[in-house]
Amino acid sequence: MISILFLLAFLASAPENVTEFDLDNGIHVISRTVTEGEVEGLSFFLVGGSRVLDETNQGIEAFALEAAMTGSASYPDERWREIMDVTLASWNASYNYDYSRYHLKCLSEDLPLLLDGFADCLLEPELDPVVVGRMQNSQLITLQSELNDPDNRIWLVANKGFMGAGHPYLLRPDGIPSTLSSFDVEDAGEWLSSRIKSGNIVITHAGPTSPEMLAELLEVSFGRVPEGGDVFPEVPEFGIDRDTIIVENDETLSAYCVVKFKAPPVGSDDTAAYSTAMGVVDEMLWQVLRTENALTYAVYGGSTNSYQRNWGYMYISTTEPVLSASLMTGVFSDVANGNVDQSVVTGVANNNRTIQGIGAESMDTQCWMLGSGYISTGDWRTPYLLQESLEEMTVYQISRALSDWALDAGWGIIADSTVVDFSEFEPWPLEGE
Repeated sequence: MISILFLLAFLASAPENVTEFDLDNGIHVISRTVTEGEVEGLSFFLVGGSRVLDETNQGIEAFALEAAMTGSASYPDERWREIMDVTLASWNASYNYDYSRYHLKCLSEDLPLLLDGFADCLLEPELDPVVVGRMQNSQLITLQSELNDPDNRIWLVANKGFMGAGHPYLLRPDGIPSTLSSFDVEDAGEWLSSRIKSGNIVITHAGPTSPEMLAELLEVSFGRVPEGGDVFPEVPEFGIDRDTIIVENDETLSAYCVVKFKAPPVGSDDTAAYSTAMGVVDEMLWQVLRTENALTYAVYGGSTNSYQRNWGYMYISTTEPVLSASLMTGVFSDVANGNVDQSVVTGVANNNRTIQGIGAESMDTQCWMLGSGYISTGDWRTPYLLQESLEEMTVYQISRALSDWALDAGWGIIADSTVVDFSEFEPWPLEGE
């Protein structure tokens, strides 16, 4: 029986026609009714992320969910793939520090069948060793390719200098080769049995199906999920308490450099100002390092704002990392000290509002925003209120946000020691020189 908690329509930046309810087994559902069209978006969130992993099993959840989605007893591999072909439904999976997410895009007429098959795969997975083995090999190839690319690996190097030993975000939700290659179908089955519980799941929806009809469909499919759930520890603060640097030697033509620093937690009043500040940093990095000094073909800055713990970052690929790092911190210092025109701040804030507004129109993004907001803060409105907070942003607000949060920095550099003098590397302070 559907129990509607509220319909929100009083905040201009938050969408109307949003309904929250719980299934009989306790799964929380957030649905936005979008009457135009016949396309449905539905996201399944499995809460926990890296907090439920350890050094020996990082990547197990991604492996288990992908293995489950190869088919079930009632929807074996060939039939399940045939249903995908006939319905033209699309599934997108992502695995991050706070949760795993599967997103379904389909026509309204196909939603009942696909929900039934989706739930059946999670609860009664076929786990054919041959089929799962092919999937596992594909995962390994993708993972190894990413790790072999220093442009991707530099972010993991920077994490070591920024997050501190033992932080759960150091664990890789998509795994590492040694752990991923060790998993088998028994591991996948055991993990699914322990994690697919009502208290670990949030479902979000955006589309024309009414909340009442959606509740009926979900009771038939996901109402079979057993009750229970895990107790998740709070994500600790990042362990950095002073500027640090981690250097990795590799035969690369260009040096890769990333610096990370603390950002406000999701839902903070400083989030909009901080993200705007990093947008200004991004523009100035391009101007100083690319246009004025020709030190790179790729430089940018930004920040995360949807995790339990967030960070700002600056990145550059360059043949002169020492000079580039010094200039990067100089740019950061200018913004933190308010040495920037108000017109630049206004332009970045307006641009961010436009990008967020356009992105929020897709069913996929709507489902993500509803779910990430609820999981992170208990309130699905949180990502929408960020857009509203971008109005009338000032130089003082962005400089204060950076100064208050980005106190210490963790640096990561990948370079060739035969080309670059590693003795010149140092953890450059964010206030610059």
